[in-house]
Amino acid sequence: MSIPSLEQCNPDDPHEAFVWALVGLPGPQNSPLLVHPDVLRQWSKHLWDLGFRHYADEQTKEYHPPARGVTHWLNGAGQWAEKGAARPPETSAPDITELTPEERAHLVEQLRESGELKHLVDPRELELNHAKIGAARTLPVEADR
Repeated sequence: MSIPSLEQCNPDDPHEAFVWALVGLPGPQNSPLLVHPDVLRQWSKHLWDLGFRHYADEQTKEYHPPARGVTHWLNGAGQWAEKGAARPPETSAPDITELTPEERAHLVEQLRESGELKHLVDPRELELNHAKIGAARTLPVEADR
């Protein structure tokens, strides 16, 4: 599930009208309050039933979703900022097809050093005769009992 935004929520549906406003609420020590979207829909309906309505011209803050990582409701890295404030630039992984062979080798080395490639076998670490045909020992066959 992506992080709900003002543009995605129907302002005339009580279950959606305020979901966007309930995302990333500040909590203890500035950590975001992570709440499942189904609960946010219930809270939105509750606010609607209490008479709350959104007036865009009176809004002074807007939500800036996380610039890095997955845009998912569990990613609490987004933040509320003054309306119209510059958003942090989005970051993404490089397009490795545009890297030189040396740059790709450097990237692989960084991934190895960070442990991201631990699950892969590095052929440089294999014994030289590891996969050589005829290198396996044969065991004697026992006679049927």
